[in-house]
Amino acid sequence: MIDLLPDPAGERLLIGVRRFDAPFLLVAALGTGIGTSRLLPDRARPGKMRVASFRRVGPRVLLVQHNKHHLAHGDAAARRAGEESFAVSVLWSAPVLREEDGAAVVDAGTLTVADHQDLITHLRESGQGEHTLDQDHSVPLVDQSFSREGRTRLSALLTLRGPGTGAALREVVPDARSVSLVQHLHVLPLPEPALPARRYHPGSGAYGIGHADHARLADGDSPTVRLQPRFRLEPLDPSAPVTPVRRPVVFLVDPAIPEPLRSAVVEGGNWWRAGFDSAGFTDAFRVEVAAEDVDLHDPAVNAVWWVHRAGRGWSLGAGLTDPRTGEIVVGRVRLGSQRVEQVRALGEALLTPYGRPDQVERLAAVEELVLARLRQLAAHEIGHALGFMHNYASTHHPKPSVMDYPHARLDLTEDGEIDVSGAYAEGLGPWDHFLVTHAYGCFPGRDEETALAELRRSAAETGLVHITDEDGHGPYAAHADAVPWVTGGDALDALDRILKVRRAALAGFTTGAVPPDRQSGELQERAALLHLLHRHETQAVARLLGGVRYGYTWAGDPDVGTRPVAAAAQRAALARLASLLRTEELALPSAVLDVLTPPAVRHEPTDQYLVGRAGRIFDPLAAVAAAVSVVAEPLFEPTRLNRLAWQHSVDPEVPGVTDVLEAVFAATWLRDDPVDAGTTGADAVAHTAGWTVLHHLFAILAGGVPHAAVDAAVRHALRSLAETLRGGDAQRREAAHTITSRLSEPLPAATTVLLPVPPGAPN
Repeated sequence: MIDLLPDPAGERLLIGVRRFDAPFLLVAALGTGIGTSRLLPDRARPGKMRVASFRRVGPRVLLVQHNKHHLAHGDAAARRAGEESFAVSVLWSAPVLREEDGAAVVDAGTLTVADHQDLITHLRESGQGEHTLDQDHSVPLVDQSFSREGRTRLSALLTLRGPGTGAALREVVPDARSVSLVQHLHVLPLPEPALPARRYHPGSGAYGIGHADHARLADGDSPTVRLQPRFRLEPLDPSAPVTPVRRPVVFLVDPAIPEPLRSAVVEGGNWWRAGFDSAGFTDAFRVEVAAEDVDLHDPAVNAVWWVHRAGRGWSLGAGLTDPRTGEIVVGRVRLGSQRVEQVRALGEALLTPYGRPDQVERLAAVEELVLARLRQLAAHEIGHALGFMHNYASTHHPKPSVMDYPHARLDLTEDGEIDVSGAYAEGLGPWDHFLVTHAYGCFPGRDEETALAELRRSAAETGLVHITDEDGHGPYAAHADAVPWVTGGDALDALDRILKVRRAALAGFTTGAVPPDRQSGELQERAALLHLLHRHETQAVARLLGGVRYGYTWAGDPDVGTRPVAAAAQRAALARLASLLRTEELALPSAVLDVLTPPAVRHEPTDQYLVGRAGRIFDPLAAVAAAVSVVAEPLFEPTRLNRLAWQHSVDPEVPGVTDVLEAVFAATWLRDDPVDAGTTGADAVAHTAGWTVLHHLFAILAGGVPHAAVDAAVRHALRSLAETLRGGDAQRREAAHTITSRLSEPLPAATTVLLPVPPGAPN
C-alpha cells in the first residue's frame, strides 16, 4: 500500500504510495498520555477506526476519508449514487516529490504532525482553554515509524500550545502552556477476505456497530444496518461441535505491571478461555505476558496496557473494527494503576490493619482484595475488547457477569468482624458464556439466525436479564434491576447488609486505617469511604421507586413494553430510604471524629475528601450533608418524580410525590420520636439534614424538569411543611420563612449551598 522510504538528510518522513483509490483502515493512537483521570488522553489511547484511501490528482497526493456511516451497496449505479450523495473529507495533501519504482514519493511530515485525535477540541471542552498545534515544536519521529507486513506507522511528537490555566493540565504537565504527546498514525489493510457479518441483536449483549445502507430501501427494508463485533475465528473443522481454530485470539499483557498484580491480570483475563471452550472452540483464546521486546503499539498486537494517572479514574477496553463487517481488527485495553490504590484504601479503611496483633493476616486480606478486584477488572476490560457491553442487571443472575460493575461484597462474621474474603466472584458467569456463544459460536447444519434466536430465548427463560449503559446508570436510568456497583439480590436486604458493615467499620475505626508512615490527614479519606459505603445500595433501593422493568427486543419479540415495580415494593423502598435520613444514621461516631486531623503541609486534600466549611479541619456537618445527598439526589431526581406521578395516577397504591415528601419530612423536620442518647451532635445533625433536604427540593424546582403537576405537588408539600414549622423552635421558624420566601419567587433561584459529594466510582 505505502512504503516508508529513507531520506538522505534524515529529517523528512518520506512515503511511497503505490496504490491509489484503494481503501484501507486508518487509526491514530497515542504513544504517550497526559496523565490525569480528568482528561481522556492516555498512553495507548486509540482513536476511531476510519476508512480512507490515497487519491492522485495531477501533481499531488490526497488522503481522503470515506463516509462509513452512509453507504449504498448493490450494482455500480447504486454504489455511485451512494458515493455521490454524501460528502467525503480530504484530510491532507502534498506534492509528489518524485516517482520511484512505480510509487509516488511524498513528504508525509504534515500528515503525521496533525491532531488526528482532535485533542484540541477535547481540551477546550474539558475546560482547559484554547490550544493550537505548535508547528515549531512538533516533529515527525522517523525512528519510531515503520512499514512492515502491509502495516505502516507514522509517528510524531505533537506539542499543543495553550494558556496554561487549565487546572487538570497544571496538575500533571511540567509547563501547562506546552503539552507534548507522541501520536502514532496507523495505516492498515482491510481484512481480506471480508469476515461474514453477523447481524446485531439488541439483546445479544454486544456492541452494535453499523451504518445506513440506503440501497436497502428498494427492498422495503430499513436502511439501518447493525453488525455484531467479533474477532475472526476460523474453525479447523466447521462441522464439528468442538474444534480448534486456525489462529487463536491472544492478548499480551504489559510487562510493566508488577507482580503479583501481573499474574492476577493474566489469570482474570484467561477466565474467557472457559467461554470459548463452552462455545465449541479449543485453545481459541489466551492471555499471556508480552516479551520485553514486543512493541505493544503495533496494531497487530492485542495489548493490555498499564496506565498511570493522577486521580481516581477508569480502566477501558475497546475493539477496533472493520466497519464493513464488524470484524475486530485489534483489541486495546488500558488498566489504570490507580485502581490498586483505590481498592487498597477501601480494604485498609474496613480492616484497620496497622498496629494490630494480627496485622500480617489483615494486610494479607487487603492484598487479596486488591488481587481479586484486579482479576475481575482484567476480565471486564478484555470483555469490552472482545466486543461485549456492560450488563448492570447481572447481580440478579445465579452468578454475576464480569461485564457488570461489582462492588466488594462485604459481610460480618459471627463474632462481628468484617469479612472481605468473598468480595468478588471468580470466573465467568452464565451471561458471559452466552456472550461468547452468541458472538463467536458456529451452528453447523442450522440456520444462524434461528440458532441465535433460540440461544437468546433460552437465556431469557433462565432469567439472564441484560440492561446496559444509559439504562443502567446516569440521571435518567429507570430499570429497577440494573444498578452498577451493587452486590445484588434483594435491594433492601443488600442495603441492610452493607449498613451493618458500615456501622461495624465506623465503630472500629482507628488510626490503623492508614500506614503508620503516611500523613494522618489520609484518615479523613478513609473515613469518607466508610461514611458513604452504602451509597450504591441506596441507589438500588431508590431505583425501585418509579422503577420499571423491560428488555431489549425486536418489535416482533414477546415481552415488549415496560412493567412498573409492584406498589408494595415501592412503598417498602420509600420507607427504607426515609429511615436513612434519621439522625442516628447520619452522625459519625465520636471515635471517628476524635482521630481526624487536617492534611499535613504539602499534602493537599484530593477529591476523595469531604468538602467542608470548617476551615482546614474536618467538618462533621459536611459529612452529614453528604450522607443526606446520597439519599436525596436519587430520591428527588425529577424524572423519577415524574414517573411516580404517572404510576400513582394509574395505581393509587403506588406512592405519589406527596407520599415521598411526607416520608422525608417525617424523618427530618417532623420527626417526633427521641434520638438515641449516644448520637454525637444530635441537634446539629438533625438541623443539617433538614436544611439539606430543603436545598435539594429548591434545586429541583429551579431546574424546570418536573411536570407542572409534580412541581405543584412539591410546592404544596413545602407550603404545608412551612405551616407546621411556624410553631416550632428557631430553626423551624427560620425554615418556614425560607420556604415561604423561596416559593414566592416566580422561579426559585438555583441553590448554591449544596456541597459536592466525593465520587463513588469507579470502585
